Amino acid sequence: MNKSIGFFSLLASISVASPLLFSGNAMAISVQISGENITNPSPTLLSQASFPSGVFSDNTWIVTLGYYNNSHYYEGYNRNTGDSIYLSGATIGGNNQRRTYTWNNSGYRYQVAWQPADPNLIRLQVYHPNGRVILNRLLSR
Repeated sequence: MNKSIGFFSLLASISVASPLLFSGNAMAISVQISGENITNPSPTLLSQASFPSGVFSDNTWIVTLGYYNNSHYYEGYNRNTGDSIYLSGATIGGNNQRRTYTWNNSGYRYQVAWQPADPNLIRLQVYHPNGRVILNRLLSR
């Protein structure tokens, strides 16, 4: 079956090589959307799909998160001081309910925690090289 859905093409193929297939005991299905195999998606596809891209802010901080050139990036801007920072190459952690993205800069760790169930909020924490939290803010879209 080949059905075109907008920009995506859904392809499903069913193998009928075995007589057991006709009795309903076994079936092999492969589904692809735009060339990505759904049964075994690439880490890049998963990484992009579960990342809180966009702009988040509060009264002091503006943080832009994105994905470019196979890398997650972080742009932070302090409204009060005008200071800014750009970091790329996040380490990804957490689980399906709470994901963490961590960037390192000269021993400082910038960590964004995000819950896919609450996509409009992130928690930004910055850790001093000694491990002490020096910034802990909740930012919204």
